[in-house]
Amino acid sequence: MTFSFKSIASWSLVVLILMQFVPVKRINPPEVSVIQLPRLIKSSLKKACYDCHSNETRWDPIAYVAPASWLASTIVASGRNALNFSEGNLQDMTNNRIKKVISEGSAHQPLYSLWKPETHLTVKETETLLQWLSQCNAETRVSP
Repeated sequence: MTFSFKSIASWSLVVLILMQFVPVKRINPPEVSVIQLPRLIKSSLKKACYDCHSNETRWDPIAYVAPASWLASTIVASGRNALNFSEGNLQDMTNNRIKKVISEGSAHQPLYSLWKPETHLTVKETETLLQWLSQCNAETRVSP
């Protein structure tokens, strides 16, 4: 049995069209608790983290086209499971894992960084966030 280029292309197109009907969760649930943050810290976190780590995800048009929609939905779900600024508390944010991710850059999701280069933190923003996280860690160690 031999397949022609036309038949392969036709079947590929049919499969791509059928893939669009697979349901994907692209929801932004309401915020459970609002974390009070300094304005500069919150703006940096919104810029670099909130698309995957909050209930305020901005779904790009590509997130509505399969199979990219499957990837986007999976990445956001795993990001929210790891840390969700819309449902967490300040204690969750001040651990060493967060500091490691911020100091090493966004290596935990390189595809996102390639897709949205504007989400990269500047050196100043990175330093400010790390300093703030260190200060929060010091305060939580002192408090009972």
